[in-house]
Amino acid sequence: MLQIDNYKMYYSVMNKITTTPESFQPVEEKINRVCGRMPGSNKQNVLLVHLVKHVYAGLHSRMNEALREYELNSVSFQALMMLFGDPERSLNPSELAEATGESRANVTRICDELVAKGLLERTPNQDDRRRVDLRLAKAGEDEVYQLLPLLRQRCHVVFDVLDQDEKNVLESLLKRVLCEFD
Repeated sequence: MLQIDNYKMYYSVMNKITTTPESFQPVEEKINRVCGRMPGSNKQNVLLVHLVKHVYAGLHSRMNEALREYELNSVSFQALMMLFGDPERSLNPSELAEATGESRANVTRICDELVAKGLLERTPNQDDRRRVDLRLAKAGEDEVYQLLPLLRQRCHVVFDVLDQDEKNVLESLLKRVLCEFD
């Protein structure tokens, strides 16, 4: 029964007609020309790469705009979120770099900024005194609670153009693609 329900869900999602947004039409035209000049190109794969990139850029831009007045950006907020989501509210720099997808050097810079703002604390690791852990400060936790509703209102709503079945399909498909990087 699950397979039939999944088929129905995919079928209903796939039969909705979607037009290319006006802002993306010049990009799609260029992709068409490039792929037309390059035999063996998979135009749809190229198009998907650019669509994902543009969606990410749009979300990144909206998030930075919303966070600017709090003197944060999407990367620093993501660091706060990863710490907020940890049961101990504590990660070491390597774990935080992995969780955010940022380089260790960038995580160090971000953490320096967050420590200076009082949102994050550096504490010695209890098991290995050579190691430093990053702990979400009370002010950082308060900031997350304050900012999540704002980000839901300004950023997360972009997905409201999709119904629940479409969101489920998109999540599933993106996770399948992401598995290619593991």
